[in-house]
Amino acid sequence: MANKILFYSGTALVAFAVLLAAWPAPRPAAQPAPQGAVQIDSDDIGGVVTSKHGPEAGVWVIAETTELGTRFAKMAVTDDRGRYVIPDLPAATYNVWVRGYGLVDSPKVKSARGQIVNLTAVLAPNAAAAAEYYPAIYWFSMLSIPDKSSFPGTGPGGNGMPVAYKTQEQWLNAVQLNGCGNCHQLGDKATREIPAALDMAGRSSIDAWTRRLQSGPGGGSMVTFIGLMNTNDGGHLRRLADWTDRVRAGEIPRAAPPRPHGVERNLVVTVYDWLSPKYYIHDLIVTDRRKPTVNPYGLIYGAAELSTDHLPVLDPVKVTKTTMKVPIRDQDAPSSALANPVVAPSPYFGTEQVWDSRVNAHNPMMDQDGRVYWTAQSRSPKNPPAYCKAESGHPSAKVYPLAHIREGFVQNSRQVTVYDPKTKEFTFIDTCFGTHHLNFAEDPNHTLWLSNNLQNDFAIVGWVNTKMFWETRDAGKSQGWTPLIVDTNGNGKRDAYTEPNQPDDPTKDRRIGLGLYGIAYSPLDGSIWGSNIGHPGWVIRVQLGSNPSETALAEVYKVPPPGYGMRGFDVDRQGRAWVTLASGHIASFDRRTCKGPLNGPGAAEGNLCPEGWTFYPISGPSFAGRDGAAEGPYYTWVDQHDILGLGRDVPIGTGNFSDSLHALTYGKVIQLRVPYPMGFFAKGIDGRIDDPKAGWKGRGLWVTSGNRTPMHIEGIDAPSPGAPGKTLSSPLVVHFQLRPDPLAH
Repeated sequence: MANKILFYSGTALVAFAVLLAAWPAPRPAAQPAPQGAVQIDSDDIGGVVTSKHGPEAGVWVIAETTELGTRFAKMAVTDDRGRYVIPDLPAATYNVWVRGYGLVDSPKVKSARGQIVNLTAVLAPNAAAAAEYYPAIYWFSMLSIPDKSSFPGTGPGGNGMPVAYKTQEQWLNAVQLNGCGNCHQLGDKATREIPAALDMAGRSSIDAWTRRLQSGPGGGSMVTFIGLMNTNDGGHLRRLADWTDRVRAGEIPRAAPPRPHGVERNLVVTVYDWLSPKYYIHDLIVTDRRKPTVNPYGLIYGAAELSTDHLPVLDPVKVTKTTMKVPIRDQDAPSSALANPVVAPSPYFGTEQVWDSRVNAHNPMMDQDGRVYWTAQSRSPKNPPAYCKAESGHPSAKVYPLAHIREGFVQNSRQVTVYDPKTKEFTFIDTCFGTHHLNFAEDPNHTLWLSNNLQNDFAIVGWVNTKMFWETRDAGKSQGWTPLIVDTNGNGKRDAYTEPNQPDDPTKDRRIGLGLYGIAYSPLDGSIWGSNIGHPGWVIRVQLGSNPSETALAEVYKVPPPGYGMRGFDVDRQGRAWVTLASGHIASFDRRTCKGPLNGPGAAEGNLCPEGWTFYPISGPSFAGRDGAAEGPYYTWVDQHDILGLGRDVPIGTGNFSDSLHALTYGKVIQLRVPYPMGFFAKGIDGRIDDPKAGWKGRGLWVTSGNRTPMHIEGIDAPSPGAPGKTLSSPLVVHFQLRPDPLAH
């Protein structure tokens, strides 16, 4: 076989369920599960959940309060006898209730900490009532998709499908991940229904969707995208209208989600909010990825990308949220509002220009001293530093100058902005290359590696020697970059090269125009890896050599069928690359298993070493006629240090349409679900060990909800399950902790 897809027979699934049920305690200090009545401490709430059928296993009990400095809800799953313990609650009065598949929410009961609260689950009266609690993916999978016979597209004069779409998978990639699904949780209550505020009474559903897609500062990009998917039969706009018509007529998902089982029941989820309903969050950081004990119990910092310069800060100990105004260096740095004007009034904010950021902070990272580095704009793209030009003598500029002048607001024309919590000072590192994602190397120079998600002439990988920078404050001397050159002549070294638009020359190497989106450092050999989000997706490895500007060589590996659709990715400590794919898989690429040469003719196309890929199916419903969950997974993060408790090097993918994280452990993908509020759209993931001696209580993952419409998240006063409330939701921060059993406290 060219690549491996791991499926499981019924016997294997039963065996795995037994394995999960007997899951070992991840921390020796954790206490065993009580055998009798529920035991709690003075800061816990516990009890038993029953219905007329007896104990309700695998349902959530949620405790929520409005008395703290943020929205706060903590939840746990019942064991096989219906018992639950919600541990370590801050002092407050809580509303406590039951939520689960096959149920409707039970009446909320008020309770303080230290109380036994036995609850009666309410069975759903019918399938439609039960379906209101299903994750968005179950509703989104009802969307009708074009048949495979519609591809390849031959345009309006042919079969009507745009010529850009060669396969059904490419069309799905655009819908699920690298288009609509990149910003919105498709299938949630707010997207599967037309907002009443649009006042489309008497108009067609196509008219309603046409109007909806013009709303707010994202209207321009949404209208452009839907136009690119237009076909003779009405295109994707007609399909969306048909989908919401069927939902309004009472159609419900074909399948129901399973309840948590095995180790999934050991999960404790804590939900906070930060910032404002008007602004979205892209990412967060809590510690140094290389040493996750940095910043114990400390502040959590967010990045708000296009939306605002006031970046969020969460104090998880005091349970308070604040914002921090991040400065720009040059006052002519353009605003994101220039590229994102309001096209038509938003149902929530009218004509207000809610996205207006000159900082455009996309992704943060923390160093060994607790400083926070953002990929962020500090100057205008029309004013690159002099050292970006070849004549400056800069070593990288002599090889590949980057003195491009660009007008207006350019989303990926960022540099690096650093905040030191100890001094409260900001510092700017002016890079010649645009920046997007970033990661530190495990080297003496604390090298910061940066992607830019730019293609063709701008496709480079950049770096900052942060040790040198803090010693000299010289941004020019501390940075470097290299184009991505593939060893296509096969001699094992970098030579003169052809450009992507030139014919191959067997005596030369070849530069590729595939820019890096995600970026990661390999602890195995010090190489740098990146992902490229073009269809079907590529991972790119950069071997640096002794002088990266002149010696670095790139290797390109295209994801083979059945895989497609990637964005963020990561590398484990064994040097394996991991991605979560829109095809419904977590996939690995292990270069060590390659059997043939990795350079030479054809290496720039990415077709070498298909045997290096392995695919692990994730759970969830698929579109009719398709295999694979209809998921839109934005990001993959590898738990290199066993922070969560599932083991070292466990890859964790975001389940953006399923209110969850997907974790691959023991060869099987499990789901770590956030049942409340519905609308959790994971983007940034980080893990921190606050206290190595505290067992599961002293560690956990922190994840931000990053959809561009946080007001779509289920409101604290939602009129129906999953719906926006009168009090609109802000972006979420979610803490995932895994205890040794469902009753540990």
